[in-house]
Amino acid sequence: MNEQEMRKIVEAAFKARFGDVELVSINIRPSVDYDGDHVVDIILIYDGKVEQLNGEGIVRVKHEVHTKLDGDFGKPPGWPLLHFIAKSDIGKRDPASIF
Repeated sequence: MNEQEMRKIVEAAFKARFGDVELVSINIRPSVDYDGDHVVDIILIYDGKVEQLNGEGIVRVKHEVHTKLDGDFGKPPGWPLLHFIAKSDIGKRDPASIF
């Protein structure tokens, strides 16, 4: 599975739950966790208030992404770890450079 396919899945899951919140950037980086397991850090930067994303919606986005990445499109290069960051929390930094 390539990065573009992962990005499409993540974007679709986010928009299905939080359609009124603008998704600014999806940053993807394969990595290794502290146990030596392969993971994929997926950082979603959105333009909105933190309160716009509720816990249930975040859990559903994560579940949908995990299900799709593990099933429909083959295995990703590691377990996907999703991180949600408000654009207001990164200041003037370029959203595409956040990791």
